[in-house]
Amino acid sequence: MEFFISLLLCLIAFNTSLTWATNVRTSNFKGIVCNQCQQWCENTDLVATGPMRQGKAGPQGPVGAPGDIGPPGRVGPVGPTGPQGEINMTLVEQILDRKIEEALQVFNVSCCNGAKLESATARNHSVVQKITSSCDGAKLESALERNDSGGVFQVIIPEVGVRNVFCDVIDDGGNWTIFQRRMNGNVDFFRGWDDYVNGFGDLRGDHWLGLEAMHQMTKRGNMEMKIKMITRDGVYWVAKYSNFLIDPGSDNYRLHVSGYSGNATVGDRLAYHDNQQFSTKDADHEASLGNCASYCEGAWWYRSCYHSNLNGNFHKTDVKGFALYDGSNIDLYLRFSEMKFRKRAGN
Repeated sequence: MEFFISLLLCLIAFNTSLTWATNVRTSNFKGIVCNQCQQWCENTDLVATGPMRQGKAGPQGPVGAPGDIGPPGRVGPVGPTGPQGEINMTLVEQILDRKIEEALQVFNVSCCNGAKLESATARNHSVVQKITSSCDGAKLESALERNDSGGVFQVIIPEVGVRNVFCDVIDDGGNWTIFQRRMNGNVDFFRGWDDYVNGFGDLRGDHWLGLEAMHQMTKRGNMEMKIKMITRDGVYWVAKYSNFLIDPGSDNYRLHVSGYSGNATVGDRLAYHDNQQFSTKDADHEASLGNCASYCEGAWWYRSCYHSNLNGNFHKTDVKGFALYDGSNIDLYLRFSEMKFRKRAGN
């Protein structure tokens, strides 16, 4: 009975205060109206939907679509340097061969016949930049090494490849490719066939360019040649030839030389050797029964045996010596010789 009386009183109070409660904070309304029926009020939708009371959480919705990919993170620190790998020499050789082939295509000339680097359609900084067309047009400032008469240049020689040669850029207008020089006797010239074909010595001093290179560079037949000599008495001689050509190895690098002019008292000492094949101590190609190269301790276009022996023994003063024959059974011994060729003027 007491329960029903309390409920009736609560309803009467609620009805009386409803208008007033709308202008009062819900928390006060709860305290005034429901202080007698706290448990009942908390379980009704009236309080549950009031502005100060949040309803129970509903069920969790489905997972949303993934968001956009964020920006990349910072680059991590550089790791320690690994051990140096081995050099692949095969790859290096292939690269070098390709660069040489590219350079040949760029210039499209036979060595010594006139291409200039500035006119190339393409350049390669590791090879082509140092390469010139033999000594025709070589400039001293571009030399790899230089002295007061010229310097060492890299040239492209057909069928041979890139070679270092010494170019005389001063004498008689320059453009000379030096193929033989003897000045101090530090290099042994009593050598075999392969050495004379491929070349040997020190380009800054005594050296021989090589018969194959000489053939490839003169085979067009428009070259002139010059020989400078100094005797042991200090006499300076010059011999110049308007025609100079070396035949291929299949003909044992036969010499063709003509058109002499010069100041030597003994005259032209190379004409005797014109049209002769080259001989060395291990490859005798001249007509005599003996081996002139072995007998004269040199290598030359011998003709049983010589009027000139410019590759003879530098230190001897007999038939084996570095000398010219004067035609009267007297040898004139030398202390210097330099042989060089260039493209003939007007060709």
